[in-house]
Amino acid sequence: MHAFDVVGVHRIGLEVYAFNPRAQRVYEKCGFRMEGRRRDALYWDGEWIDAIMMGLLAADPRSTMT
Repeated sequence: MHAFDVVGVHRIGLEVYAFNPRAQRVYEKCGFRMEGRRRDALYWDGEWIDAIMMGLLAADPRSTMT
């Protein structure tokens, strides 16, 4: 991955909202792991939504997705 191999980044992090499980599955297929949950992080359409924090380290196994 360019960020790790060329740029030298150690960690990439992202946040996905709990109402988007499809995106979470895509990130997991790319190698990201769930690291935590921020409860009630977003007030959306009349309800509170959790934010799921995900991360990928340079030392983690790489995905075969290109």
